[in-house]
Amino acid sequence: MTTTFSAHQYDMCYPPGIEHHWWTLARNRQLEKLLRQEFGDTDTLLEVGCGKGVVVKSLREAGFNIYGVELADVQPVEGAQAWVDSATDACDWASARRSEVTGLLLLDVIEHLPSPEQFLQRLENSFPKLTAVVITVPTCQELWSNYDIFTGHHRRYTMDSLEELAANLNWTIKIAGYFLRISYLPMRLMAALGVDRNTRINAPSKTMRPLHRLVALLCQLEQAIIPRRIRGSSAYAVCYLRKPEQQ
Repeated sequence: MTTTFSAHQYDMCYPPGIEHHWWTLARNRQLEKLLRQEFGDTDTLLEVGCGKGVVVKSLREAGFNIYGVELADVQPVEGAQAWVDSATDACDWASARRSEVTGLLLLDVIEHLPSPEQFLQRLENSFPKLTAVVITVPTCQELWSNYDIFTGHHRRYTMDSLEELAANLNWTIKIAGYFLRISYLPMRLMAALGVDRNTRINAPSKTMRPLHRLVALLCQLEQAIIPRRIRGSSAYAVCYLRKPEQQ
């Protein structure tokens, strides 16, 4: 069973310039906020299933010590080549490098797996200094569409199912919540009406990039004022392998 994207799927979902898309910008800003809360300057992070390294590049530019591994044999984006190892299983990364990693990022990865617990347990066993795992997922089964089928999703998650996943692994969720609520209602309406989503994501042109930055900013604002349990089209969870010290 294949869990990696094909060349066609990469072309459709990660075209050149995708780093300027509002969805990418909004998720990266949410990640920056979470990582600054949970990790320090001495932490080494690894994004597992990093694709072309779009997030790795963004977080590197934001000052994080982060690397990426991708199981598919895909060419990293310009500026990420030095930090991304393609055609690499994270658990087969050099042991010296795995021993430095304190935090893992799995960003829209586990929904592609029929049994994510087994995979996450394998990761835990392969990184001896690992303390925390940051997960993002698509959410709400009522939003299921042809796009989920095209991208090979097995499910969409909820807060409850993320908490169940963590409990099965004996992990502790320190913080979790929904985000990208701005897209929830349009996606819900399309799903209810049986309208297919476009499986090609178009990167914004230079003239459209200011609009995408504005939409990303609106996502940040709604994240600041709307309770974390109010549903959005994505969710995040920061999981600790042992209970973090009370702050």
